[in-house]
Amino acid sequence: MQIDKDLNSEYAELYLDVREFITSEIELYVEGVREKYSDNITTVYGKGLCSAFCYLRVKDDYVHIGWFNGSRIIDTQGYFFGDGKQIRGHKVKILDEKCKKAISYYVEQSYISLVEKDAMKRMRK
Repeated sequence: MQIDKDLNSEYAELYLDVREFITSEIELYVEGVREKYSDNITTVYGKGLCSAFCYLRVKDDYVHIGWFNGSRIIDTQGYFFGDGKQIRGHKVKILDEKCKKAISYYVEQSYISLVEKDAMKRMRK
């Protein structure tokens, strides 16, 4: 499992700090955060939402956050990279106040996107 690799890497402390901060930010919007562990990533969900906020994993020299609805977020913070159809990446090398502000913004925007997706699913039923 990737979580085991992440927790045993030289960036384990940063990974745990990022994970804890993201969890605390998501809990501002939903009651409860859950994680799903796979061979490649740890996916972070807000309880009761149809999709996940993001995934985490340690890469070469940083913690990688993959924001699942990143393509729908206007990147006013300037941390995103990639041009996939949905996901935008975010490299965290240090969890300073500027980075925390960006994560807070991305969580908020992801939450809005997820609520919109849930509403569309309900309307289609």
